[in-house]
Amino acid sequence: MLALVSCMASACSTFVAYSGPELPDPEVATVECYSRYYFVYLESCSVTAIDGRRPGLSQLFSNTSKVTPGRHWLEIAFERYFGGGGGVTDVCAFDLDVNAGHVYRISAHSLKTDIGLLAKHSSPSFYSGSLDLGVTSPAEARETHQIKVTCSFGGGSMCRQISDCSPHPDMQCIPQEGHSFGRCGFETR
Repeated sequence: MLALVSCMASACSTFVAYSGPELPDPEVATVECYSRYYFVYLESCSVTAIDGRRPGLSQLFSNTSKVTPGRHWLEIAFERYFGGGGGVTDVCAFDLDVNAGHVYRISAHSLKTDIGLLAKHSSPSFYSGSLDLGVTSPAEARETHQIKVTCSFGGGSMCRQISDCSPHPDMQCIPQEGHSFGRCGFETR
């Protein structure tokens, strides 16, 4: 029973972020998040959108995503649980060029933001940062790249166009000045 609960919590499912039949691993890129349990807290990340496409309920907490080669934008949610509470701490988005057969791993604890924790709490806007991304090629060569990210404190969905947001007549993709991503939100009249 514990193994089943652990599997569900660590997302044994895979978010396939393309249409059509599932392709073999050598023909797609794999994006992996992390989940780390420590004595007093749990920290993890999950892919919450690729090119505005969001995982279904069964893949909502998946740590692994499959995407076709090329340029994509990804949205990652970072979560931290301590004792009996916690949740999403940051949501970040970034552009990424991926190659077939490569594995792209978000490095644990590598998110660095350009503003401090207290500033994040009081900022209604996006902020910039970076994270480390490990890349493994089909030949098993490994590299680490630092990539620029746009983040938002405490959750929310990012977008480039209205179709990246939940379908609702009043939902809009609201541009955020100085950032290449917008925030999904309700239209204010």
